[in-house]
Amino acid sequence: MSLVDDVKSRTDIVQIVGDYVDLDTSSRTPKARCPFHAERTPSFVVYPESGTWHCFGACATGGDAISFLMKKDNLSFGDALRRLADRAGVKYDEGGNGAERRQRPKVTIYEANEVAADWFRSLLKAPGGQDARKYLADRGITPEAAERRGIGLAPDGRMVTLSGHLKSKNVDSRAARDARLVIQAQDGGWRDFFRSRVTIEIRDARGQLVGFGARSLDGSEPKYLNTPRTDVFDKSSILYGLNWAAESIRASGEAVIVEGYMDAVTAHEHGFTNVVASMGTAVTSEQLQQLSRLVGGRDRVGRVILCLDSDSAGAEATMRALEEALQQFGASLAGARNGGMEVHVARPSGGKDPDEAIRSDADGWRQSLREAVPLIEHLMDSYLALHDASTGDGKARVVQAVAPLIFSVPSDYDRDRWWTALARKVDVPAERLKSLLPRRQPAGGRGGNRSRQPRVNSERGLSPEQAAAYMDAKPWEALEEHLLVMLLSHDELREFGLPVSPELFTDTVNREIFTAWRTAGTLGELFERLDTELAERASQLAERQLPPADQAVRVDEVKQCVQRLTVQYQRSRMKLLEQLLEEQGSGLDETAIEDLRKRSLEPAEALKQLHTRRV
Repeated sequence: MSLVDDVKSRTDIVQIVGDYVDLDTSSRTPKARCPFHAERTPSFVVYPESGTWHCFGACATGGDAISFLMKKDNLSFGDALRRLADRAGVKYDEGGNGAERRQRPKVTIYEANEVAADWFRSLLKAPGGQDARKYLADRGITPEAAERRGIGLAPDGRMVTLSGHLKSKNVDSRAARDARLVIQAQDGGWRDFFRSRVTIEIRDARGQLVGFGARSLDGSEPKYLNTPRTDVFDKSSILYGLNWAAESIRASGEAVIVEGYMDAVTAHEHGFTNVVASMGTAVTSEQLQQLSRLVGGRDRVGRVILCLDSDSAGAEATMRALEEALQQFGASLAGARNGGMEVHVARPSGGKDPDEAIRSDADGWRQSLREAVPLIEHLMDSYLALHDASTGDGKARVVQAVAPLIFSVPSDYDRDRWWTALARKVDVPAERLKSLLPRRQPAGGRGGNRSRQPRVNSERGLSPEQAAAYMDAKPWEALEEHLLVMLLSHDELREFGLPVSPELFTDTVNREIFTAWRTAGTLGELFERLDTELAERASQLAERQLPPADQAVRVDEVKQCVQRLTVQYQRSRMKLLEQLLEEQGSGLDETAIEDLRKRSLEPAEALKQLHTRRV
């Protein structure tokens, strides 16, 4: 038995998923609200017998315990496997005899980051860190606070380099590159990514060091710089300071989101322990989803306060992001008291950013949080500031912009409350305003914006991942492996393999290898991209001997494999849709049910066409 199979056989997917979501285990297939998108009706289903999960809702995806952790915690395949192995008590061997296993970095991305962070902190304390220490002192950050908050200094990279330090600490060059601590220059050489900057450690909710933020000291642009996206770091899904703030947020049921690192650091140093930062970008629905699990509860409505800088509160990008969040989260962001979480917007007095506001008047900043307004009200005011509501055209523009947001509120009471508020703001009688608006759309419609309403698979249908993950992999592993063997060992078959869809591979390992193969130019590049476990498996497949045959026979074999896998895929789609209608149908509206019934005919039609072509 392979390591992957051993780990999966010892893993209870219900327990894994249950660590992140509140599963309803009263039925044979536990259900929950999807942890990957906001929804009111549970569409996330776990299948204990097969060890798989599926989201039948807006994100439309599925997989096994490994893929769940990869998606939920932004992990690589290897890191997710290691975590499950540790949990299951399975020994994870970092050694091995394969060439690919010998190529494994001596340290992981996390460990490479820790080595870099220790060095950055030591340089800040050294004589050469005088200018950086002065900058921090001007921002109210003492040496003790800098140590607590993981602030350091990256040198200019001329005499002393991080890359040289990493080598001295036996950090593998691949790990340094994967962590984006070093990047390739135009001349082909490698240089430090952060130079002449104050560095700020970015840790995930579990305290793992995933990347760095950095502030320029020599005037170079950009002023602030983040670690580029890596296997463990994606700025859109991480909140800076959540590792410090999670306990306070959970206890108080309230979280405050600021924009900058220093805003969060200053807040925590002044006792505001429930503050996190979006790291200079507009807040994302993924970040709000993380907070919703902390602030909400069975008996309380949580509260998230967005504390926006004066120069970004009305910015177009910020408004678009807030609108998107409101559309995705619906009632929970609209100020309704039945969604588990309310989102408000605060503006520090005097137009100051939170850092300056807290240091100059902490009580005043605290008061601005108390006076935060509901998100939908903030968006109303923002549009009123953009358009002259004293004119008929201005009123129409405000109403046109705000109406879809109000339509997203499912509660009749709250929706009427916001129509009244909008009518008052544009100085139009409420009844007159309503008479000019489209009728309420069924099933939570949004007037002219109905296509953005997340519905259970009626708009987007089955995703390839959802259907493929549902299949029972074992009877088809040999066929999948045979296709991979041909593609990996015969480069001349590449053009016939590229059009194949990854959903045809039911086994997670096979699918990951095939997906990487499609984008890799050579086997060497493929092995560089794969985690050790996947690289070792790919090597075994590439070395497998095939019976002698000419190219025409090989091409026909590839086509036959793809056709048989496609048949299995379409049959599994039929089974999935039938089960979806049987187990989930009671929770869907009639339109969604009818859409599913129509989609259940699609696999049959596809199979008919496949059979016709064969005949």
